[in-house]
Amino acid sequence: MLPTMKFEDPIPARPRWLRLLALPMILLASFAFAADEDDDDPPAAEAQVNRGFFVQEANFDQWIFQGSVNAAAGKARIQSSVTMKLAELRRVCELTDAQSKKLSLAARGDMRQFFEDVEIVRQKFLKVRNDQNAFNQIWQEINPLQQRQAAGLFGDSSFFAKTVRNTLTREQHEKYQIVLDDRRRFRYQAAAEVALHNLSNTIGLLHDQHEAIFKLIIEETQPPLTFGQYDQYFVFFSLAKLPNAKLKPLLDDRQWKLLQPHLQQGRGMEPTLMQQGMIEPPKGRILKSVRTFLPEADDLSEALAAAKTDAAQ
Repeated sequence: MLPTMKFEDPIPARPRWLRLLALPMILLASFAFAADEDDDDPPAAEAQVNRGFFVQEANFDQWIFQGSVNAAAGKARIQSSVTMKLAELRRVCELTDAQSKKLSLAARGDMRQFFEDVEIVRQKFLKVRNDQNAFNQIWQEINPLQQRQAAGLFGDSSFFAKTVRNTLTREQHEKYQIVLDDRRRFRYQAAAEVALHNLSNTIGLLHDQHEAIFKLIIEETQPPLTFGQYDQYFVFFSLAKLPNAKLKPLLDDRQWKLLQPHLQQGRGMEPTLMQQGMIEPPKGRILKSVRTFLPEADDLSEALAAAKTDAAQ
């Protein structure tokens, strides 16, 4: 019987993110290898590596459709979420029939594309599921699909998101944005509560300390761009970015010392949070605003002149 691969332990003894980063190797180590008792001759080294290696197709579906027992259940869950999203848009934005039809077609297009991509990778998976040497390579294609499903199929680059931007009126956009912002705040508050509850088991937060840190998180940090299985780690990442002067006075010396591994874990999650689309990657010197990096420039022409001077020197 194959082990169930889940990452639901809130603060395990061994950090969950380390296990995920090494997931392909862990998966390979966890599969049962059926020995061929009738074969008395020692196989060649390469054959020995793959001897008895076999990954059930059910594992593929569980990796892609996380939280669902099989592909059918995963697809049904996605379709249900799409139905609810469209119903919410109709209610909040008072969509016309034409708008509703366009958005419904766009949503179905994104779902169809995702399901087709899944089937393409599934066929590749089926060809290597008994080849231990080739399995790590196919994981490089499974992982992005897993992330797309976890983050939601309707990100900014999706056909649905583009259709929303091009179909809704300005007033409808404003109404819908209020709903989205409220939902993000609510989910972030819920994630913060869960993270602090689990943190209390480690460092022993008092009620007043819990409330003070929760208030600090909500008022001094921003929700993630998307939500998913790493919400709790995003909270620790946000806490780690706060100045010590704001967080340390809320704890005694013992608690502050016990908190440090959690903050370090949060800092270490930054690449994963970027990969999951929860935070933006650093933009370097490709700027949203010239004034962000050149506050002394009064206008764009002055900024460009300064850049030319620097280049000439």
